[in-house]
Amino acid sequence: MRYFDCTTFDYKKLNIAETEELIERDKAAYKHSFQQWINSEIDNIVERKWEIENIGVVDETGDFIRLIKEAELSYSLGAYFSSIALVGVASEDLCRYFAEKQGHQELTNQSQFDRTNKLKELGVISASVHNKFDKIRKVRNNCLHFNEGFKSQKRDHLKVEAANCINDLKSIYKELFSSFNGKYKLGSLTTSVIEDFARQMADQTSFGDTLNTEEFTMKLRYFMTSEFGEDIAIADCGSQVERVGLFRVADIDLDKPMEIGLFDPSIGQHVIVDLTNENIPTLQEQDIEVNSSVIASIISTTNHQGITADWYLRNIYRVS
Repeated sequence: MRYFDCTTFDYKKLNIAETEELIERDKAAYKHSFQQWINSEIDNIVERKWEIENIGVVDETGDFIRLIKEAELSYSLGAYFSSIALVGVASEDLCRYFAEKQGHQELTNQSQFDRTNKLKELGVISASVHNKFDKIRKVRNNCLHFNEGFKSQKRDHLKVEAANCINDLKSIYKELFSSFNGKYKLGSLTTSVIEDFARQMADQTSFGDTLNTEEFTMKLRYFMTSEFGEDIAIADCGSQVERVGLFRVADIDLDKPMEIGLFDPSIGQHVIVDLTNENIPTLQEQDIEVNSSVIASIISTTNHQGITADWYLRNIYRVS
């Protein structure tokens, strides 16, 4: 089977001076080709994502987290060789990090084989964790050495090995580092997750982070359920939800986008409500300002995740 490496066209060979527009045209064509591939593969990508197990929140992180995230994304895209190689490197870094944290700096420069054996001998890791480390090490070595046995594996078998490596390493990470988790007050875990997401979006900390606000909403739903025992997916897609209550005005912003922040003291929650031009005269006529107490009716239409998204003002009355 031939290797075709001919995507980028070399216009210099044709002695064409003005090539910028031609190159941009070719890039646009490749974007279209890539989008077609994504669209045709999207169901498979999502199914593979669902084969990766969740482990919840672990506070303690090291550089190995960036590799685990890339391995997960690589697996979702069907790049099994890459995901196995990444997990293998992440596994060694995680093990070194944990050994140092346990005060065994002398194990840092040892091989992964010797390091895991010694940690097991010292009683620092369980037999189960040791076996998972060793299994990942063997698969990773076969992959990097690319021996005949590994080359001849069918793609379905390679897929299973890649998934097992990722899930085993994540379970190791959860078992070894969950004990370092801080003690949270109710609701503070969700707050910390929101703050962490904001940092990821601002700093692009690593490839494979939370993709966008859409995926973040899915994660927030998970954490809200784990903390409060309630699913914030409250209705079917496209359902209109109305909320009526006594609120305190926390903020008013008349710059675009125009918004009003309402605080519900009965449940201790804030909600940001989008304002329209039609709402402004009502606020002005009633002299509604920050710290005013109001009775308000707000509405939202649930998105495709069954979660309320943008809130809009239906009625508002100042009471004090």
